[in-house]
Amino acid sequence: MPTISETIAPQPLSLPPLYCPIDAAVHPELDSIERDSEAWLDRFRLYTSDIDRAWVIARHYAEAMGRIYPKGITDRVALTARWLHWIFYVDDVRMETATTPTKLASAIGLTSHLLRVMESPATEPAADQTGPVAALRSLMASAQAVATPTQLHRLVDAHRKWFHAILWGMSGPTPAGLDEFLHLRLLNAGGAASLSWSEIAAGEEIPGAEFHSPAMRALQESSFLMMALDNDLLSYNRELLVDKTNLNIVMVLGRLNNCPAEEALCQAVAVRDRLTTLFLRLRAQEEPKLSAAGRAYVADLGYAIRSNLDWGAHSARYTAVTTRTQLPPTDPNPIPLQLNDHPSDLSTEPLPCPSIAWWWQQLRG
Repeated sequence: MPTISETIAPQPLSLPPLYCPIDAAVHPELDSIERDSEAWLDRFRLYTSDIDRAWVIARHYAEAMGRIYPKGITDRVALTARWLHWIFYVDDVRMETATTPTKLASAIGLTSHLLRVMESPATEPAADQTGPVAALRSLMASAQAVATPTQLHRLVDAHRKWFHAILWGMSGPTPAGLDEFLHLRLLNAGGAASLSWSEIAAGEEIPGAEFHSPAMRALQESSFLMMALDNDLLSYNRELLVDKTNLNIVMVLGRLNNCPAEEALCQAVAVRDRLTTLFLRLRAQEEPKLSAAGRAYVADLGYAIRSNLDWGAHSARYTAVTTRTQLPPTDPNPIPLQLNDHPSDLSTEPLPCPSIAWWWQQLRG
C-alpha cells in the first residue's frame, strides 16, 4: 500500500514563522566588496556561460558574506566573498548529486587536489589561467598573506570535513534515519567552512583550548545545523519543482513519519526552533568567559544565522523556481519570511538523535 507522502501530489509550501531573535547587520563597504568579487569572478571565469554568469550575479553571494561579517576588515571580507563564488562553482558545477562510480572517483580526485592546494604555500597563478584551481591559488595566496598558521589550519580542516561529507552524500543512498540525516546535513552544508573565515576577517586568533572546548563546539555545530535546515526550508519549493532532490529535512520527515508535506514542514520548523533555543542558551552561558576573539567569533555565528535567512529569502539561489538554462528573473519575488521572538517548540530537551544529543549536555543548570 502506498504511503501518505506517495499518494498526495507534491505542492509548493509557504513558510511558517521561524524563531530568530537575532539582529541583522551588514558590512558598510558591501558595494565595494560586491564590485571586487564580480571582477574576480570574471578574472577566473567561474561560470559555464553568460547565462550561468547572470545566475551567479543574481544570487548576491557577496551580500551573504557582508551580512555574516559586518564588522570584519574590509579587504578580508572581500576574500570571503571571493571564496563563496569559488566554492559554489565547485559545488554546483564540479560536484554531482546523482553520481556514478566514475563521477565519484573524479570528485574524490578533485577534492584531494583542492585540499592540497589549500595546504601548500601559494603563489598567484599566471594572468591567463582560469578555473577553480587557479582561483583557489589566488585566494590562498591572499589568505596566507594575512592569516596566522593556526587560522589557516582551521580553514583547511573545515574544508576537509565539508568535502568528506559531500563525497559521503554522493556515494550512498539517502540516510535511513533522522540522526544520520542530521549528521550529514551538519557537515555537507558548509557552515564550518563559511565560518572558518571569521578569525581571518576579524584579525583575531581564538586560543585553542577555547575554540575546541565541548561547549564551543556545541555552539558551532548547533548553528551550522540550524543554518543547514534553514537552507532546506528556503530551498524546498525549488528542490521540489526544479532540482528534484530528496535530501531535504521536510522530505525526510515526511518519509520517516509518513505524513503530508505541510505536517513535515511544521515538524522541521520545530526542530530548527529547538536548535535556536539551544544556541541562544549556550551563547548566554559561554560568552562572558570567552576572550575578545572568542566573543567576536560567537557574534559572527549569530550574524551568520540571520544572514542565512535574510540573504536566502532574496537570493535567486532559492527564490527562482526556473532552470538555469534561461536567464534568471530580473525582479524575483522574495520568499515571504516572518521571524518570531518565541519558538514553535518550547521543549528544552535534547533531540532524540545520539550524534548531537551531547550538545544539550554542555548546558549548566
